[in-house]
Amino acid sequence: MNNVIYKPVNAGIHVVVFRTILKKEKSNNPKKIHQGKCKSVKKVIAEKTLDGWEAAHAWSNQFLV
Repeated sequence: MNNVIYKPVNAGIHVVVFRTILKKEKSNNPKKIHQGKCKSVKKVIAEKTLDGWEAAHAWSNQFLV
């Protein structure tokens, strides 16, 4: 799942698109190797600074899948 953050900056609006995934870590205990903990990982997939809100929304909508 993709998420978007909009940040107003001097040159316009900076948009960061990131994907949030759950990553399972292996347990250190050999007897419980399959009982790893899940942790949320954010991976940035796109960044851009745009002039206006309309442009920022239009650009980021292509990543919201």
